[in-house]
Amino acid sequence: MLLRRPQKGVAALNALRKASASASPSSSACMWIASASRSIHVPVFAMAATHMGGRSVLNAPRNKHANKRCPLQVREVHGPNPLPPRPEIIHDMVHFKVTPNRHSLGVKKVSTGEKDVWDNPFQHSVWSEEEIYAVQKTHVDPKDTADSIAYRAVQTARWMFDTLSGYKIGQLTESKVINRAIFLETVAGVPGMVGGMLRHLRSLRTMTRDHGWIHTLLEEAENERMHLLTFVTIKKPGPIFRWAVLGTQGVFMNLFFVTYLIYPKICHRFVGYLEEEAVKTYTDILNAIDDGRLSSFRNARAPQIAIDYWHMKPDATMRDLFLVVRADEANHRDVNHMFASLGLHETNPLVKKSSAKKRELVDRKQEHKQFVKEVLLNWNKSGTGSLSYDELRQWLSSISKGRDVSDHEVKWVMSMAAASKKQDYTLLSLEPEYFTTAAEAWLSDVIDEVFEKHDVDKDGSLNRDQLKTLLMELNDNIMPTDEEVKWVLDHADVIGDGVIDKPELMKAISLWYVHIASDEAGDEQRATSAIGYGS
Repeated sequence: MLLRRPQKGVAALNALRKASASASPSSSACMWIASASRSIHVPVFAMAATHMGGRSVLNAPRNKHANKRCPLQVREVHGPNPLPPRPEIIHDMVHFKVTPNRHSLGVKKVSTGEKDVWDNPFQHSVWSEEEIYAVQKTHVDPKDTADSIAYRAVQTARWMFDTLSGYKIGQLTESKVINRAIFLETVAGVPGMVGGMLRHLRSLRTMTRDHGWIHTLLEEAENERMHLLTFVTIKKPGPIFRWAVLGTQGVFMNLFFVTYLIYPKICHRFVGYLEEEAVKTYTDILNAIDDGRLSSFRNARAPQIAIDYWHMKPDATMRDLFLVVRADEANHRDVNHMFASLGLHETNPLVKKSSAKKRELVDRKQEHKQFVKEVLLNWNKSGTGSLSYDELRQWLSSISKGRDVSDHEVKWVMSMAAASKKQDYTLLSLEPEYFTTAAEAWLSDVIDEVFEKHDVDKDGSLNRDQLKTLLMELNDNIMPTDEEVKWVLDHADVIGDGVIDKPELMKAISLWYVHIASDEAGDEQRATSAIGYGS
């Protein structure tokens, strides 16, 4: 069986975060489910995740000569992709025991139901359409001697490369573009690693905190390396090219290393200016694609490694690839200009934002605890510290504007929260911390969002294939078997028309989670009885 049994709710958390990825960012709720032997806390509807490490477009100082946006044709770059979105926590890598990536200890790759794919464990950019097309050519004017030296060094390096490589001579070709991209990325991947390593060593020597710079710099280095690995799948460099890379890396690495030891600010300013040139280069390439000089890139499919890494649409093109790479370079540009303007001991502003987000989560937990107390105070007339079936019905009615709540709805909330499963829910009493978030899910509009997402033909129902896609998202992108899909469809299809309509979707999700949470997932009668829909 391909199912993964939830471990402390982690699998279900990831699954429903994916299922609600298209939901309103303000929607947030959780669901508590239980198997016959244990209760599992399963947050069901989480806010759409963003991560600052890759998506921040910092407000680096720009002068009045900043170029206007490149007139590119807007085309949707991202779309449904088998890989899950990145988690909310910034720079947080999982332990090797639970990583989905290939490991020397034999950890398997992520399964999409069709083939195994690789997912980079580092945080990285997954850009929105607005961010991709909002990238502009910008320039930070040098403010002092160090800035001027950094700027002139970059301009000299670019002139030398253009001259020696013949990039500006003759017609621009696809081969020239890929050669330039490969060489550029072999250089661009050095500064982040050097800066991160030296700050790491300094933290060890002084036995003090680094204040968040290391992770951002190492992420930059990894991102640039992935650019390189993407482009070398398109063209394999020859021996002369490789010797040129070796010599350049040897000189640049050591020069940058020594300079960073002496004066880190000039190094970050240098990288900022280097990335300004990278943005110009990729913008020119995009213009050449659009005006027909590089027409083969318009419809040529992007490498699979790029589609997996940036979570692009399966039919993403080379033009789409250059768009997301340019967005990455613009982010590195702004981040390094920011670091050049900070003191060496100042805190990375990205970390400050992360801490604020964590404080917000703590505040929410406190608000939830207070809400539980108020529920008990107002509705637990017996003073037992938990709500009976009738008390729960009254409370649900009060929070749904006084309408009559059906037995079906009360049973659904209780089935998501019950610590032990019983056929007669009227005999159960539940503590509010177990059912309040289930009730939030019951009231949430996210069910509508999930339904609209998978009802691709907009006929008001989910057929077997659409239900299978939904269940795959709920199952951490592991494809359910046809027998499992049939079981959910048979038990959730109340009308008996062979499809799932919107009122039946909540029941289908409930059945699925009881199914995968059960100790004996193949026991249909047990799971059916546990959810309370058995005959």
